[in-house]
Amino acid sequence: MTAIIEETINESPLFKHIGDEWKQRLVESAQLRAFEGGEVIIEEGQQAESLFIVVRGRVRVWTESDGRQVELKTLGQGAYFGEVSLLSGKEATATVEAKTDDVTTVALDRSVLLELFGEDDKVRRMLEGVTLARAKDTIGKVLK
Repeated sequence: MTAIIEETINESPLFKHIGDEWKQRLVESAQLRAFEGGEVIIEEGQQAESLFIVVRGRVRVWTESDGRQVELKTLGQGAYFGEVSLLSGKEATATVEAKTDDVTTVALDRSVLLELFGEDDKVRRMLEGVTLARAKDTIGKVLK
């Protein structure tokens, strides 16, 4: 299990430039989490306590607008989610659910990540850039 977590963190573009000590802290605090198809991982309106990286399978990201579900995107291996709520400290802006029956994720602990963001501005800035791009994409899809 630890080998999968370590490999996932080492391969993630988010953590490529951080030192070995921080990578080890992330590995030690992370958990492998498995989900069945249709199972909600993050629910819109709830506070996310983890940043998730997809190890296997696919997840569906969607939001509700005017009583209808708007699919925002499908994420696969190596993709991450939960960063919007994690960075802002606010409720999740979308629901993320397992799209396939074999979803495995690495769940990274919020408190360790926030500590890392405080010490390494590169990771925070990268996540903020992704958050902004995803927000623009969401607005475009909801307004269609």
